[in-house]
Amino acid sequence: MKNTRGMTLLEMMTAVAVLGVLATLAIAGMQGNISAQRENTATRELWSSALRARQLAISTNQPVRIVVENNVAQPDGSQATVARWERLKCGTDLSTPDEWTLDNCPSPACVDETCRASPDCCTDTGQDIIIPATMNAADINNLCFLPGSGRPALNRMDCLQGQLGQPATIAGAAPLDESIQFRFTSDRARSVLMVEPLTGMSNVMDCDSMSATTTDTAKRDIRLANACNKP
Repeated sequence: MKNTRGMTLLEMMTAVAVLGVLATLAIAGMQGNISAQRENTATRELWSSALRARQLAISTNQPVRIVVENNVAQPDGSQATVARWERLKCGTDLSTPDEWTLDNCPSPACVDETCRASPDCCTDTGQDIIIPATMNAADINNLCFLPGSGRPALNRMDCLQGQLGQPATIAGAAPLDESIQFRFTSDRARSVLMVEPLTGMSNVMDCDSMSATTTDTAKRDIRLANACNKP
């Protein structure tokens, strides 16, 4: 009759240790995939938000800006950095229908206020876009699309209130190709939101894409490559 040999304590401990290492690697890989997915989602949603903001600015003749806010309370009790578009009211009296003039669009009472702090300043707002902890989207803060034209103005929380009739000022406020970059603390390369200064149309592209890195001049996007080379 054959003797059945079981595992020794040393063999069992070794097997458990190997399984522990494999489980740790699997969890780390899953967390990395989840983090990358969140970064991708936030990047595409910010681009979509910029397109929507431009469309609304043209169709409603109201300025629409994108605001990034830190430490916003979430339904689960946590806090997060979020971004959303805000369609600003025009006129001197926020309780009445819009009174559109160059000097009161947006309303002077709202040029230094976000609509989260002062809800009466907005006709409506977009859904919050959660910015992952591994992502910095501060560059898009206060990107404003001007009423009627949809032209972009960057770093202008006032959306050029009182200056909408000044072509040189509007042109000077437009973002450069490299102005709006999304940066990551993960291994992901930067993304660039390139906004056309005359139309407000935008596109988001990655700095590790073939268009930015290829040495083939026929396939290289010079504007993107130059934007990605900026610090």
